[in-house]
Amino acid sequence: MNRTLPSLALIACAAALAGCGSEAPIAQTAEAAAPVVQTQPGVGHIYGRWALDPAFCSADGASRVITIGEQKLDSRNYACTMTTPEVNGEGWLVTLECTGSNGAEDVTERVRFVPNEEKLELNYIDRTERNDERLVRCP
Repeated sequence: MNRTLPSLALIACAAALAGCGSEAPIAQTAEAAAPVVQTQPGVGHIYGRWALDPAFCSADGASRVITIGEQKLDSRNYACTMTTPEVNGEGWLVTLECTGSNGAEDVTERVRFVPNEEKLELNYIDRTERNDERLVRCP
């Protein structure tokens, strides 16, 4: 049997298929869509209702909920305006200017929010004693 015949048939098929289909070479179409790589959760992940304990999310614990919006943070003892979040390490850095209530003093503080799925870590940047908080998202 002649071994060159199958090789010639394969080359002929490849040449015939090369003339079919798209006019653009395969390499060009593969480069058209750049891959999307997300390195950290978007800033929208910090917004919502949060609490130290899931039980505080209920109506009975509503006074212990922290609400974070695009330009504010509200809690039981503070009403804060918030600067636009800036990327900082694994999270988002903001400056809070808070007016105290229920005997709490007014305070200005830098805080880094580090979102992780349904949890949010708050890192208080300027405090000498780091008492960071880990919150859970309220439904």
